Amino acid sequence: MTELELWVIYKNPLDYPNKFVARKWLNNNPTKTMYIEDTLDDIRKKIPQNLFNLHRMPNDDPKIVEVWI
Repeated sequence: MTELELWVIYKNPLDYPNKFVARKWLNNNPTKTMYIEDTLDDIRKKIPQNLFNLHRMPNDDPKIVEVWI
């Protein structure tokens, strides 16, 4: 079975206010892997190069900036 890897970028999550956080998800489950940076540009540099930016969906939590798949 192929695992579905997603990276979700959040702005100002409750556990890291005033930061951007990229959290890795596998098969719709969060993992402990994440990065924390001060800017969106810096956090985007942490996302694996081979992924595609899905951007935000209208129904996403307001803290979600974008999703990479």
